[in-house]
Amino acid sequence: MPKVVYVKKARKDNPAAKAGEPYYWWKFNFGPKMYSATRPKRSQLTRSDFLATLWAIEDNIPFELTEDDADVLTGELEELLDECQNSLDNMPEQLQDSSDSGMVLQERIDGLEDWIASIQSIDWESVTPEEAAEEVQGSNPGIG
Repeated sequence: MPKVVYVKKARKDNPAAKAGEPYYWWKFNFGPKMYSATRPKRSQLTRSDFLATLWAIEDNIPFELTEDDADVLTGELEELLDECQNSLDNMPEQLQDSSDSGMVLQERIDGLEDWIASIQSIDWESVTPEEAAEEVQGSNPGIG
C-alpha cells in the first residue's frame, strides 16, 4: 500500500486542488502520482482489483442494515465470488491446486462463500438493523 501524503497548501494547481488549497497525494511504484481533494479510501490504495472491490463493498455496508441491504450486499459478494471462480476455472488444472495463485483464489472463494452464508442465515425477525450490521461486519472472514 502506498504512503499517503497530506499537503496543507498546494504551491501550484494540480488535478485535485488549486494553489493554496489542501489535497492528498500518493504514488504506486512505477506509476503516476495520484491526487485527491479528500482522504483516499482503502479501495483507491491498492492495485488488486479483488481487494479494491471487496473494500468498496465493505465500506458501503450501512450502519443500520435492512433485509434489502443484505440482499444487495449478497448480490455484490456473489458477483465477486463468480469473478474469483472464473479466474480459478481459467487456470490450468495442475496449477489450480499446486500454485500459490490457485490456493489464494480458493481461499478467497471459500471466504466469500462463508460470508454469504452467514449473511443469508440472519434471522431478520430477531435482530435490530444495528445488530444485523454488526453481525455482517463480524462475519467478514478478512479475505485478502
